[in-house]
Amino acid sequence: MFTKRWRSILLSGILAALFAVSAIQSRASPGPARRAAAQSLTAESTTQVGIVRSDAWPSDAEVEALVREAVQLAGGLESVIHPGDVVVVKPNLVQDVPPERGWVTDPRVTRAVVRLAQEAGAGTVYIAEGTAVYVSGQQDRYPTRRAFQVVGYDADGDMTDDATGVQLIDLNISGDHTDATDPAYVTSVTIPEGLIRKQYWIPNVILNSDVLISVPVLKNHYNAGLTLALKNMIGIAPNDIYHPPGWLVGKHSLSHEPYDLPRHIVDLSLCRPVDFVVVDGLRGMTDGPIGSQLVSPPMQMIMAGRDPVAVDTIGALTIGYDPASIVYLEMAQNAGLGLADVSRITVRGRPVSEVRRDFPVPYGNPPAQRAESQPPTVEILSPAEGATVWGVITVEATASDNVGVVKLEFYVDDILVETVAGIPSAYNQGSPYRLSLDTATLALGTHTLKVVAYDAMLNQAAHTRTIQVAQPPTPPPTQPPT
Repeated sequence: MFTKRWRSILLSGILAALFAVSAIQSRASPGPARRAAAQSLTAESTTQVGIVRSDAWPSDAEVEALVREAVQLAGGLESVIHPGDVVVVKPNLVQDVPPERGWVTDPRVTRAVVRLAQEAGAGTVYIAEGTAVYVSGQQDRYPTRRAFQVVGYDADGDMTDDATGVQLIDLNISGDHTDATDPAYVTSVTIPEGLIRKQYWIPNVILNSDVLISVPVLKNHYNAGLTLALKNMIGIAPNDIYHPPGWLVGKHSLSHEPYDLPRHIVDLSLCRPVDFVVVDGLRGMTDGPIGSQLVSPPMQMIMAGRDPVAVDTIGALTIGYDPASIVYLEMAQNAGLGLADVSRITVRGRPVSEVRRDFPVPYGNPPAQRAESQPPTVEILSPAEGATVWGVITVEATASDNVGVVKLEFYVDDILVETVAGIPSAYNQGSPYRLSLDTATLALGTHTLKVVAYDAMLNQAAHTRTIQVAQPPTPPPTQPPT
């Protein structure tokens, strides 16, 4: 049985056992804290996604540095991990192949996340996965263990990560035989709001984790269109329970048909919402999830964020896919799992337009479609270039786009001051956008104003102006009346 945060307050081993039983029984539906977190979106909610990229193929040390930078841009693991927490890191190891093929999460990325979790105060960290099938077609219950070995996590097969020493968990095992539902391994979770099912068997290690971190690999997917943080949750469904008839491996009793698969993705995410995402975008597979074509040159990118829907939305744009054509993204947003609205997602680090590579379209079923690529236009109308200003001023800009502007970001000296909602319609071209700026908060001298306009595909354009902040003029002395 895996611990929860309240376990430390128990007074005896007997009480600990009683509380552990109570915890399992309470999983008749997702815990109230997790449900509240998954459904706390409001009209004002925003989130941020960090994107970093190496200009050359990164060394092991550089991979770790990239992960650290992306996680920090997204708010850091300290924002979700409390001292003593049980943290589960969930990579995507779909089959037993080396990471060079682009099918599976590179161990270097996963291990960097493990180290960051430990530095953030985690009490216990596990790496957990439920590999679907053997690449050879072999039939037994242990493709996960083989994947951990072949991918490079566990050379000696002792189910301990070779580099970090953390325990490796096989999420496929539901008891001492196939089709078991042993409460020591799995718990039945009821989700009344389920889109296709109301009940799933979920591994206890997933349910009892304080923090769940999804570490997917960047690929498109011939069924789902895209496989990132949310699609990675299919891996938590145990093969022992969800194997197709006549097989010991696979998860296809959870139908992968076009109507069904997006709903299973959302439902499994509702069973245990993801707390943080780190995407292995080092390579990039263009005929995923188990094809042979890698983007050339490699993406050499890491993404991170607290919101799995937002990360997947931005991930779709980085491979040139319109997020609206990835059907489970809108479903996930409507279910309260995160934000798919790009006007409410701030990308920090490298902009989408800089890292974007257009993967093949249409792809998937329903098919992912190409994101349009024409950037908007933007111009600062006032103050004038080189203007001397003091006090409160109005920065006014105009922006237009062939489809519509979704937001404008106002910067002073490359520091984001405010984000203003755009008008997402091509019929409102050139509408003015305004920011009230108190220059008394700025040092005297030269400063740079910048306005960045974005359309719905996060194509962007920027315009800058310099201003001179001066002391306000001294008012003339007041003359006495005569």
